Amino acid sequence: MNGDPILAAGKSRVGRPRRGTESARTDILIAAATGVFLRDGYGGTSIDKVAAEAGVSTRTIYERFKNKGDLLGAVINRLVDRDMDTVLATEELDRLHPRQALTRIGEVITGRACNPDSAALFRICATEAHRFPELAAKVRGSAKARVDDAIASYLRRQTLRGILNLSDPDRAAALFLQMVCAELHECLLFGSAEDIAKIDSDAHLKHVVDIFLNGAVPRRENSGSTTPPSPTTPPSPTALSTP
Repeated sequence: MNGDPILAAGKSRVGRPRRGTESARTDILIAAATGVFLRDGYGGTSIDKVAAEAGVSTRTIYERFKNKGDLLGAVINRLVDRDMDTVLATEELDRLHPRQALTRIGEVITGRACNPDSAALFRICATEAHRFPELAAKVRGSAKARVDDAIASYLRRQTLRGILNLSDPDRAAALFLQMVCAELHECLLFGSAEDIAKIDSDAHLKHVVDIFLNGAVPRRENSGSTTPPSPTTPPSPTALSTP
């Protein structure tokens, strides 16, 4: 199974950064760091190893990153950046029915989690975080927070428009993310590739979205209906009532 093409670039020696933009030089360093993290884990990685992989001096790395924790944060953020630039940050979500929008968000999250290189990085973070508190702080404070915030922002907008009825969109976003990821993360940590392959992602996401929306949509007065109004049609006053 092929992994992420950008992460895969870090698995071979990338060579000394040539003259070019600062962004291109940083890309080379992040690719090299990715290769070392995947090969040696967080505890076994050092700035010296990354410098050797990239064919640069350690000074070159320290000019851009404070330590290896910052490097790993950059690797993980690079994964999140592409998701943020596609589905999670687009206003197209606001034009979709909440069921479609939440399903699309879930597909992005599960697709990224199932990527072999992303899965390997997740295992590294999960298994080594207790020994390296800075690692846990970096993961929770950057990548996870950005995804949580993007989902919360979507839920907050739908709540303001009366499409959803949520008293705490931030907490709801965290719960939705856990509902999507919990089983998958358990398989990534304790299962095998076969266990992951057995997960029916489509059925799982449908079930998650069903449960989430049944608790999040406004209930129409005297009907008990939990069908969310169309995002393109302003809801009636009765649709905003709280159960």
